[in-house]
Amino acid sequence: MWSGLLKVFLGFFLAISIVAGGSYLLARQVIAQLTAPPPKPMFPNDNPAVRQAQKKIAKPSPSPKVVQAAPAAAKPAASPAASPSPSPSPQAEGYTGQVSLRRGLNLRTEPSRRASKIGIVTYNQKFTVLEESPDKQWVKVRLEATGKEGWVFATHTKRVD
Repeated sequence: MWSGLLKVFLGFFLAISIVAGGSYLLARQVIAQLTAPPPKPMFPNDNPAVRQAQKKIAKPSPSPKVVQAAPAAAKPAASPAASPSPSPSPQAEGYTGQVSLRRGLNLRTEPSRRASKIGIVTYNQKFTVLEESPDKQWVKVRLEATGKEGWVFATHTKRVD
């Protein structure tokens, strides 16, 4: 009689232990999968090789016909009175700088974090500083590559000239 009762209690205890242990392991597995951060997304501009390929595509090489035609057209107009006026250099307006923050900076319409974004200035991208905000926290820049102008946060820029 006692052995039958002992078998029932041990069987019940063993069944409860197996169910509780399995539930615990299953819950740990589900929680671990739900709390793991997703993989970092890869964008085309994250890969330096893709970025260089895009620069090569964006800058078409001049055709030989255009290069050969330019000197011939310049010979008849070569007179002392017809000298072209020098274009203003970027240094006359400000100084050359570049982004020192690895993730880049947002290019904004006004010197404010609430201003709308009009582009991105990537890490080590060069630009010309046109002016500073009154509080010296923002600088207005012109990108060398595109000529686009906007405001970036001055703390994450450095002077290169």
